[in-house]
Amino acid sequence: MKLRKKRKLPGIPMSAMGDIAFLLLVFYMATTMVTDQKPMDTELPEVRGEAINSPYPLKIYMSRELAEKKQVFFFSQYIPLSELAGRLEEQAARAPARVRVYLNLDRDVPYARMHDVIQVLKETGFVSRVVISSRPPGSQRNSQSETTFPASNAPSGNTN
Repeated sequence: MKLRKKRKLPGIPMSAMGDIAFLLLVFYMATTMVTDQKPMDTELPEVRGEAINSPYPLKIYMSRELAEKKQVFFFSQYIPLSELAGRLEEQAARAPARVRVYLNLDRDVPYARMHDVIQVLKETGFVSRVVISSRPPGSQRNSQSETTFPASNAPSGNTN
């Protein structure tokens, strides 16, 4: 009886693959660090913004003074942030389905207060329909196009 010899299965030697992969990685890292990326000179077109017309806009205003008191100006009233969700739901019940919320913030309002208002908008389902605006530094308020909010008449204490 003749026994067969065990043959080795044909295969590709894998011991060199790790070395090759490592060399490719080092080469890639070296070339990307050396490559200098120069900024492109682009000229963006001038665009005139058009007014967003909503049949029933809900305007929320917050200045730094109101943010410190945790209040907002909503429908000609100063209300605490804790009451904003209820007021939004009340107004949304009277409003059409495509109501927009305009969140007007002074540029010096702390981010934490803006985040609090956005959380209320998220809880009430308005976050996808919000327009956030702020005046850039050095710009003047245009009395014909913007609603003025009497920040100086803000109540001195909390209304809670």
